[in-house]
Amino acid sequence: MSSTPTNPAERMLRLQVRLLLTLGLLLVANGFLLVKADLLPWRTPGPPAPETLLDPGALPRTVQPAAALGSEEERTISAFERARPAVVGISSVDLATFRRGGRLVPVEIPEGTGSGFVWDEGGWIVTNWHVVASATMVRVSLADGAVREGVLVGAVPEQDLAVIKIDPAGLDLTAIPLGDSDSLRVGQSVLAIGNPFGLEASLSKGVVSGLQRVIDLETDIRIRGVIQTDAAINPGNSGGVLLDLAGRLVGVNTAIRSRTGFSNGVGFAVPAERVNELVPRILAGEFPVQAGRALIGVLMLPDELMRARGLEGVGIEELVPGGGAERAGLRGTDPDDPERFDLILAVDDEPVTTQESLRTLLGSHRPGDAVRVRVLREGEELELEVVLGGSRDRVPPVR
Repeated sequence: MSSTPTNPAERMLRLQVRLLLTLGLLLVANGFLLVKADLLPWRTPGPPAPETLLDPGALPRTVQPAAALGSEEERTISAFERARPAVVGISSVDLATFRRGGRLVPVEIPEGTGSGFVWDEGGWIVTNWHVVASATMVRVSLADGAVREGVLVGAVPEQDLAVIKIDPAGLDLTAIPLGDSDSLRVGQSVLAIGNPFGLEASLSKGVVSGLQRVIDLETDIRIRGVIQTDAAINPGNSGGVLLDLAGRLVGVNTAIRSRTGFSNGVGFAVPAERVNELVPRILAGEFPVQAGRALIGVLMLPDELMRARGLEGVGIEELVPGGGAERAGLRGTDPDDPERFDLILAVDDEPVTTQESLRTLLGSHRPGDAVRVRVLREGEELELEVVLGGSRDRVPPVR
């Protein structure tokens, strides 16, 4: 049984305890009510259930009629549509040989992509030299989807220009109209069409930002008198067209100036006047390109296989169609008897013992050179004259 406090201090203490207990109970009750009502300030309300947000009566919105195009938009669209059929994609390919299923087979290795345009209906295609400089094979993709193998017929590396020939049979080729690049003015609108990142027939628009510029290419070539533009030019645009708003060629897109390698509004094009001067000279044979490294035109059997058979020389597995070895009458492996093949023993009386020794001997020659090749065929030595080809010697197939 509790006793009643007899002094003021004890009564005051008990009163304070009761007040604190009452306050605590009030705080707990208040917190319970806040939690129940989800009103605590530090609590984030959960998302509503998705089904509560649906609108079963939703309908498509009304489509507003197309606004009339402005005159410059009309000119841009018209210029693109006229020039589009003349713009092509360029793919450069290298060739290597790999062993598959016990046989050596040629394999195509993509080297890069770029753009180009039809010069005339005879199948002449203009592009940048740096797009095709290292290519063994060149493929041209036309606007209608047709793809043709091309032959590099000439180039002026100092102006980063090259010309490719494709077989025009069965193609409806449209030449690009030529404009007057000498009359260009800074601020004039221009259009760039090409295949940036492989995206065919991409259009970008800008203005002439400067004239008579000087650019240094990665190939250590300096080109003077080029056009500067802020039309977006990216990897793959090289060799594409720079047009005025009448759809006429005023330049060939060549390079960008960028720390990242991508467009930042500073692109350059070789003027059309210079292109019009040089392309006819290329077509006339004034600027031939080297045919590449000298090739004998064979796929070789592995050195290890020759050693295993006790043979010293280079065995021929297959002949490259149309190559010098095939034209001279050399023979590859007989499909019915893998033990029968020509074994190359010497070139111009220099002994051939391995694939590397053959490559070294050929490296001292140029495409078009005639060499004497001594081979062992079914126990008999023969000497045949072979005219060496080049890594770029390819003839567009006639379709």
